[in-house]
Amino acid sequence: MATKKITVTVPEELAAYIRRQVDAGAYESVSAFITRAAEGLRDFEPLDLLIASMIAETGEPDSDAHTWVEAAMTKASLARREANAGNAGEAA
Repeated sequence: MATKKITVTVPEELAAYIRRQVDAGAYESVSAFITRAAEGLRDFEPLDLLIASMIAETGEPDSDAHTWVEAAMTKASLARREANAGNAGEAA
């Protein structure tokens, strides 16, 4: 994959968080962290549009749906952490 060098400025607290993630081995580099974050945002854009369309058609979710989503997000977060631990050696 072709790459392009860019410069970004982030708040100090976020920079420290990113550096801790890299130092812990969750990402190979700051570039790998930023690449993964940007890919995640890009990949969720179509999903955001779908969700907005569904809400417009059916209305806001009820409390049971919110409970289900919280459980699903917890499972997804755990899976993401496991995947990041396994991908720590991948290059961006």
